[in-house]
Amino acid sequence: MRFALTEEQRDFRDAVDSLLRDANGIAAARSWAAGDTKPGLEIWRALAGIGLHSLAGEYPVELCAAMERVGYHAAPGPYPESLAVATVRPDWRERIAAGAIATAAMPPVAPWAPNADVASLCLSVTVAGPAASLDPTRSLFAVEGASPNDLLLDTAALLTAAQLLGLGRAALDMTVAYAKQRVQYGRVIGEYQAVKHRLADAHTGLEFARPLVFAAALSSGSGDVSAAKAAASDAAYRAARAALQLHGAIGYTDEYDLSVFFKKIRALYSAWGSPSFHRERLLRHIGTG
Repeated sequence: MRFALTEEQRDFRDAVDSLLRDANGIAAARSWAAGDTKPGLEIWRALAGIGLHSLAGEYPVELCAAMERVGYHAAPGPYPESLAVATVRPDWRERIAAGAIATAAMPPVAPWAPNADVASLCLSVTVAGPAASLDPTRSLFAVEGASPNDLLLDTAALLTAAQLLGLGRAALDMTVAYAKQRVQYGRVIGEYQAVKHRLADAHTGLEFARPLVFAAALSSGSGDVSAAKAAASDAAYRAARAALQLHGAIGYTDEYDLSVFFKKIRALYSAWGSPSFHRERLLRHIGTG
């Protein structure tokens, strides 16, 4: 089976990409981390304005295509949680489509409600927070009253997987560009076989994970979602590790944009289920299938 976006789906993805590129998602993420959420919330409302939030519950492929670009441009905000809430709560869907921010948690697999401080809708009651987060744009709040909900978990995990694909691709693209410029021992480092192999491995991981994400969007099956989240988490993390190692010390500095992507990847790696959780869940699904 060949997985390819339709012309309309590509046009919508490209519209999201253009909006995020013009709005400078990385700058908005930096501002959010510093306590100024205004640029990030302007992006949130702009995406709602072109219809992103209204797709929840009915257009998972389009949502995944859009979330990949949200990740690529490092836009801040609880997009997977808000869109997942809109999917499981049709009575809230109109408000979220208009730009309201929602968040959710589902302990123990997802014990924290991210960005509850800016959300007007929450599926559970926040009782404490914010807690320290690897991603400074992703404030975390403890909750009570959250109940198991497979649809919430599947939707949030799938959209997080798509976001991780974009984050990993951005980190890889930055590293490829750097490898073409950085000179060591009289040669650009991209000419060395070891560097080429690291970049190729990162690229292959992302390309193998991507069809799993869109297959899960088409099937909506819990097993497919778990396969997608495990693969996307591992692939994005592999790309981030390669990026940090090939950039050297500069990759660790807060001033360098790669740090924004690395922090997001590390935070989302285990959000809505770690790779080990989803592999075990997939095995249980296969065993009962």
